[in-house]
This record gives sequence, structure tokens and C-alpha cells, in this order.
Amino acid sequence: MRYLAININYELDQDWYCKCATVLDCYSYFDSLGPGHGPRTAIYDIEMNTYLWIDDSHVRTDQRLNGIVYDAMKKISSQI
Repeated sequence: MRYLAININYELDQDWYCKCATVLDCYSYFDSLGPGHGPRTAIYDIEMNTYLWIDDSHVRTDQRLNGIVYDAMKKISSQI
């Protein structure tokens, strides 16, 4: 799985990510979420180590978003 689809619900102070094989899979994941999961936040490319897309309301220096990616990468690395 190459991509992380990330969404954050700031009202509930919760965040989620899903490992996806393609960018289309990321959008399918986003489409499957209910309103309680919060908005689509970002798509991160694990191999390129960069964001492919970030919602306009977030900036690349968003500490929470970067923390989600960091934690996800630690978990993925430990599973290899």
C-alpha cells in the first residue's frame, strides 16, 4: 500500500487514516466515511514521502497532520 488517506474530526478530537494502493482507493475510502469521521484532510504518498493533496483548510505545517503521518509510518515500518 503506497498511500495514506487521512481525515481529522477536530470537534471529536479524533483522526483516522487508511492505507490504500491507489489514489482512487483513497477517494473511495473518503466516500465511504460518515459525517462523524470528519472531512477529507490529506493524501500522503509513503514512497515519495510527500503529500499529494491537502485540503485547503490545512497547511503543510499542520502539526497534527504531520503527527498522524509520523505515527502511521512508525507502525508501517514495524510491520515490515
